[in-house]
Amino acid sequence: MKPRFARSARRASLLRAFCCVLLPLSACDDTETEPPSPPPPAPTRTLRLLQTSDLHTHIQPWDYFTGKADAQRGLAKVATLVKQAREEHPECNLLLDTGDTLQGNPMGTYYALVDNAPKHPMAVAMNALRYDAMALGNHEFNYGLDVLGKFKGELDFPVLGANVRRSADGSEAFTPYLLKDVCGVKVGILGLVTPGVTTWERPENITGLHFDDPLETARAYVPKMRQAGADVVVVAIHSGPDKQPTGNANEPASWLEDYADPTKWVDRANLPGENEAVQIAQQVEGIDVLLTGHTHQPIPKMLLKNAQGQDVLLIQPNRWGSHLGQVDLSLVQTDGRWRVDGKDSLLRKVDDSVEVDAQVDALTRSYHEATLTYVNARIGTTSKAFPGGFAARFVDSALGDLINTVQEEAAAENGFPVDFSLGALFTNDGQLPAGAITLRDAYSIYIYDNTLYVMEIDGSILRRALEHNARYFAPWNPSAPPDASKPETAKVSTVADYNWDLYSRIEYGYDLTQPVGSRLTHLRFKGKDVTDTDMFTVAVNNYRGGGGGGYSMFKEGRILWTSADGVREYIARYVEAHPNLDPDSVNTCNFVLSPDVYTHFYGNTLGPAKCSP
Repeated sequence: MKPRFARSARRASLLRAFCCVLLPLSACDDTETEPPSPPPPAPTRTLRLLQTSDLHTHIQPWDYFTGKADAQRGLAKVATLVKQAREEHPECNLLLDTGDTLQGNPMGTYYALVDNAPKHPMAVAMNALRYDAMALGNHEFNYGLDVLGKFKGELDFPVLGANVRRSADGSEAFTPYLLKDVCGVKVGILGLVTPGVTTWERPENITGLHFDDPLETARAYVPKMRQAGADVVVVAIHSGPDKQPTGNANEPASWLEDYADPTKWVDRANLPGENEAVQIAQQVEGIDVLLTGHTHQPIPKMLLKNAQGQDVLLIQPNRWGSHLGQVDLSLVQTDGRWRVDGKDSLLRKVDDSVEVDAQVDALTRSYHEATLTYVNARIGTTSKAFPGGFAARFVDSALGDLINTVQEEAAAENGFPVDFSLGALFTNDGQLPAGAITLRDAYSIYIYDNTLYVMEIDGSILRRALEHNARYFAPWNPSAPPDASKPETAKVSTVADYNWDLYSRIEYGYDLTQPVGSRLTHLRFKGKDVTDTDMFTVAVNNYRGGGGGGYSMFKEGRILWTSADGVREYIARYVEAHPNLDPDSVNTCNFVLSPDVYTHFYGNTLGPAKCSP
């Protein structure tokens, strides 16, 4: 018999061998080893995109049309927010603009048409802020290619416009995109502009250019940018969503609703291809972010699914330097390449709490003072005031008739007398006071650089335009009329004031208790009912004549003449040539609204209007 300790030792030896067979990866000796170290985490990074859009030459916090400070606008204030945002991410940031930079207020007019010799104030300010790129806007072309070319040459960064082509050979007229290394991440920025330029712009201002469809252009260029090594693709586009929320568009949550839900969105009045940002996000693979403009809306964040099920982020920072757009992209490195792992965005608002940036203020102060001198020059007088705003829209007003009179006389002086004219009151601030009139006053009633068309149209076009015109007003319930203290409630909130036209010389009226499309009560010219085949010669601005605002019927007409000067300049000349301008002598009554909207809102405060029923 073997000793007990020998049997125990043998059992331990066999057990050890058995464990080594079952657990070949375990240590089979008595030495303990450390478990393998986990792999290091993948490198991560945050890339910040900063965006401005539709600045329209607003640098100082000042409204040149009212002559008052405005704490909620201006690139000089946005500059403060830019510098704060950069301090938070000093290495990984880009500053981009999405167009409509050169035009929009008297500073833009002055340094394009009056004194174009100095370096453009927008170039001075944007260079100081070290912009990385800007996309073209439609208003960049308002003063012609020479002014645009000079501005482009003054910038320290590229102007992008992939869908702007040379008509002769289809080649790129502007730099299509930029590839830039930002803290080790290769970022591609594609620039696009709305093709509505060809509708709104005078032909001589875009000679030799063709504007391709932005969606098809994005389809062509985004793959090229990815193949060229872009880790992140940003589309900087002067175009916005083709719909807007049915709810409160100022509520961020309204922009996050399902875009396919027809109860949550309403169509804007778009030209074909004018606002294709959403379609580009949904249909073009490989886009991470769309920085948008053109529609003048504060859009802090939209998330849109592309065909691959990936989220594409869309943002827009309103207009005039009222907001700075901010997009933060979370990046992770995989196999040596960076990819977007998360995205978020917000709008930084310009308000009383935001100080003017001292650097931008100092660099542009002389431009601002020259503009003030320009607009404050006295050019004429009036015997009485020409009121503006809703009080001048809700009735056949002297101010509306003044614009039409100016357009009629300008057309006749250039050899194209017209049967009638139509024009709009663009803002609620424009009016002519009683007494001395400055250039600023004259400009205030026509804030856009529209030019004048003389067109030939038929009665069918006129009738359809007038019915479309009445979309401006909300349905009127006589048993429950709007609050008389809130005139803005009489209109449809999604229809811009500049899309309500006032006509001269034709007799017409609307019944607002009737549905849209059936509101026109009568239409006569020189006392006779207008037929569809009647032909008319009409004065109209280039925006409306080209179908802008959803008035596509005007594109069926024939353009007989286009002005070289803007309507705003014709207004200033008219005021200068007619001292002691009398509103009663200008005002003729040819249009009525039923019910009497003017009296409902203004009868107790302003008294009866000359043309009230």
